[in-house]
Amino acid sequence: MAKFVFKLQSLLNVKNQMEENLKNELGKAIQKLEYEKSILKRLEEEKEENIGHIYNKSNAGISVGELREYNAYIGYLGEKILLQKENINYAQDCVDKYREELIKIVREREMLEKLKEKKYKDYLNEQLQEEQRLNDEIVSFKYNTKDK
Repeated sequence: MAKFVFKLQSLLNVKNQMEENLKNELGKAIQKLEYEKSILKRLEEEKEENIGHIYNKSNAGISVGELREYNAYIGYLGEKILLQKENINYAQDCVDKYREELIKIVREREMLEKLKEKKYKDYLNEQLQEEQRLNDEIVSFKYNTKDK
């Protein structure tokens, strides 16, 4: 009896490898996104902290020069926050792109696996039919030899 061979096995293997690679890339992209979010959180906390310093010092008395320095630094932090939000958007786009690619590859792999299962069932049915045909021939041969 012939051994089952799935003609698209090499393609299925490639899809499996692509899926693993995309999972790794998606993981890295998610880590990058979380890192960018942590930077944003730190910048926002620093901005709020400096605003708190201005408020506390204004109650105790603050020089105009020091107030300008705080305002300039808070403005600088505001710009950094805007840039960081752009970095987060870019990182989120990367995550979305890898996720979409992964979904596509998973669907292709699952389709190939279903095809492989179907072909294997067809193979088993063919083997069973061949076995039944051989058994019928043996029975027929034995019956014909008994008559003689």
